[in-house]
Amino acid sequence: MDGRERERLRQFVRSPYFNRHAATSKLLDFILKELSKTKPKMEEARAQDAVKGTGTDQKINDLLSALMKLINRFLAVEQLQSEAFREEVLTLKRTKELHRYKLLDNRGKRLDTKVAKHKYRDADTHLAAYEWKNINGYRQGETNRTDTREMQAMLNHLDRFYLVEKLRHACQLTANMMMLSTHYDLLFLEPILEYLNSGEGQKLRESGKEPSIDAYYHILMSLREPEDKSYYERMLYYLDDGFKNLPLRHQKDIYIFASNYCIARVRKESGYLKELMNLYRRVLENGIIYEKDEISEFDYKNIVTLGSATKEFDWTERFIEDNRDRLPAAKRDNAYALNKARFLYSLGRLEGAAQLLATVTDSDVVYHLARVILEVRIAYDQQDQEYALNLLETFRLYVRRNRKMSTKDKRSYINYTRFTKSLVNLKHQKDFMAKEAYSKKVGTLNTTVGEVEFLVERTWLLEESRG
Repeated sequence: MDGRERERLRQFVRSPYFNRHAATSKLLDFILKELSKTKPKMEEARAQDAVKGTGTDQKINDLLSALMKLINRFLAVEQLQSEAFREEVLTLKRTKELHRYKLLDNRGKRLDTKVAKHKYRDADTHLAAYEWKNINGYRQGETNRTDTREMQAMLNHLDRFYLVEKLRHACQLTANMMMLSTHYDLLFLEPILEYLNSGEGQKLRESGKEPSIDAYYHILMSLREPEDKSYYERMLYYLDDGFKNLPLRHQKDIYIFASNYCIARVRKESGYLKELMNLYRRVLENGIIYEKDEISEFDYKNIVTLGSATKEFDWTERFIEDNRDRLPAAKRDNAYALNKARFLYSLGRLEGAAQLLATVTDSDVVYHLARVILEVRIAYDQQDQEYALNLLETFRLYVRRNRKMSTKDKRSYINYTRFTKSLVNLKHQKDFMAKEAYSKKVGTLNTTVGEVEFLVERTWLLEESRG
């Protein structure tokens, strides 16, 4: 929790409506005070001293249990306030239970107005409207069964809620099945797509009134029919003119699926590198790439890599520096140094890249792997055979002994060290071998690199082993 959220928690726990036990409040004060220190001291004896004088003989474990229940309730209240319609819907449900029908009508009309004016037609909006129409439709049916308007509205909102959520989950799980060879039974999906492709369904999608349904429909179809680029082009509309019609989480989904589409197409059409670069520019401009004003280390890396590959060096260098302070604090120094080193390497500034790499600490496996691979490339480009081979052997032992890597990843990196050693030795022997013998050996290496199943840095190895 940040400072403001901790203060709200403190006020919540002090509220007599939720908590009447002073010891629980004192315990929270002690915990928050310690958490504000560089080196918190959370000893049980100190906590017990902190709650003295509150008239309780409860043990710390009991007080902690009571405090945890309050924290859970606080989180629920915070979430309730963050959702656009939940408080109104729960008020309506309680009002009905109390038979306060005049108040129910008044609050229901207010919800109708709020739904009508709400800027998004997402699942949350339709769910809130459905729940209210469910209450009101059956109540009105008790006096006038011939008026079908409320019940029809209830069904319409229920169907649209279901369509948004079904399509959203279908997109996520279809991508999961494609990437990981998993399987999910997406019950009713085919009839839904048949409806959405019908005249009536097409009218619903193209009306402009249900942008979330239309957006997820096009995401799903881009996964199912990637050769039809019209689905991707419609996704781009929702990152431009249609951007304001989607809530943040749907905007982020559009960005993620659109970028994944480009990455997949790059293998077939190199022109999609530029398309992906333009996509990153869009999301940097509209801000959805940031989470609480932070950029993930993975997006940072992808953009630097792509900017370097497309030779947009000035833009890429500005991006590296402008977004340095937006990297997560715990990863900032490593992420900046590693990616700036990659950028300098792409410019051929090998010494500068090596100097930056020396500042990268092996805080986790990912950074260690990335650092060594770039160090090997630099040694290879500098034709320093001995250093490159030493790096590769040390790297091979590191991978073999590492218990945090999967078997698949280990095989990929072990294969990398094996083929790179062969490449380094071949390049060193080139001037001492007959041209025909060299071409034969390097060609064999190139074929093997292309055929092996698990391998990192395949593209680089293929390029360097072309002779």
